[in-house]
Amino acid sequence: MAALGQNPSRLVAAGLALLALAVAASALCTGPLAIPPGDLAAALIGRGTPEAELALALRGPRLLAALTCGAALAGAGAGFQILFRNPLASPDLLGVSSGAGLGAATALLFGAGVFLIQTAAFVGGLAIGALAVGCAALTRSGDGRLALILCGVVAGALASAGLGLVVTIAEPYSQLPAITYWLLGSFSRATLSEAGLALIPAAGGAAVLLWLGFRLDVLSLGDEQARSLGLPARPLRIVALCAAALMTSAAVAVAGLVGWIGLLAPHAARLIVGDQAGRLIPSAMAMGALFAVLIDRLSTAFGAAELPVGLLAAAVGAPAFLILFILNARRA
Repeated sequence: MAALGQNPSRLVAAGLALLALAVAASALCTGPLAIPPGDLAAALIGRGTPEAELALALRGPRLLAALTCGAALAGAGAGFQILFRNPLASPDLLGVSSGAGLGAATALLFGAGVFLIQTAAFVGGLAIGALAVGCAALTRSGDGRLALILCGVVAGALASAGLGLVVTIAEPYSQLPAITYWLLGSFSRATLSEAGLALIPAAGGAAVLLWLGFRLDVLSLGDEQARSLGLPARPLRIVALCAAALMTSAAVAVAGLVGWIGLLAPHAARLIVGDQAGRLIPSAMAMGALFAVLIDRLSTAFGAAELPVGLLAAAVGAPAFLILFILNARRA
C-alpha cells in the first residue's frame, strides 16, 4: 500500500477526473431516453436531434452540479484535514455544512436568488466553522484534535437547531416542501446557471488551497514550526478556512446537505497519493466528483421514485469510510 503513494500524483488526479467525466458522459447517454454518443456530441455544438437536445438540457445541469459539488466538498474536506492535523475533520463534523445549510435555508425562506443563497451559505458556514475553531482554542485541551471535533459537533448542533426553526416557521405549502427536499440533498433541481455559478466559488476556493500547497503542510506541523520558517501562521489559517468554507457553501447552496463526501474522498485519495497537500487536494477533488456522480446515478436507479442524494451518500459513505479508516490506521 505504501508503494501506491509513490505514483505520480498528477497522473492519479487526471485519471480519476477522466473516470468521473466518463461516468458523467455515460449518464448523459443512458436512461429512459437513450441517446447515441454521436448524437449527444452533435447536441453539444447545437446540431443534435431534438431528443439529444432534450436529454442534454435535462441531464447536463445535474451532472455538472454533481461534478462541481463533489469536487468542492472533497477539496474542502482535504483542506480541513490538513489544516487541523485531524483525519476526522470535514465540512460535516466541523459544522460548516450545517452552518452553510442554515444560511442557505434562511435565504430560501425569504425567497432569495442563487447569488444571495450562496452568500448566506458562505457566511453561515464560515461563522459556524469559526465558532468551532474558537471554542476548541478556548478549551486549551491537551488533545486539540478531540476538542476540535467535539466543538464542531456542538456548533453543528446549534446550526441544526436553527435549521429546525427555519423549517418550523416556513409556510407549509409554498416553502416547506422545497426547503425539506433541499435539506435531504439532490442535484436534480440544479439549473445550468446555478451549477455554473457554483463552479466559480468552488474553483476559486480550490485555487487558493492549491496555491497554499506546501504552506498547509507546514501549518500541519504546528504554528511554532510555521513561524520559525517565516510563515504567518494565523493569517494563512484564516485564508485556508475561508477558502474551504467557500467551497462548502458553493456545494450546499446548489445541492443541499450532502454528507460524507468531504470525509470519504480525502481518505480514499490519501491511500493512493499520501498526505502532501499538493497531491492530496486535487486527487481528493477528482475522487469526490466521481463519488458524487456515482451516487447521483444510483439515486435514479430505483424506478420513477428518485431517492435523495444525501440519504444515499450516508448509506454508502458510512461503511465505506469505516473500511478506509481501518486501512489508513493499519498503514500508519
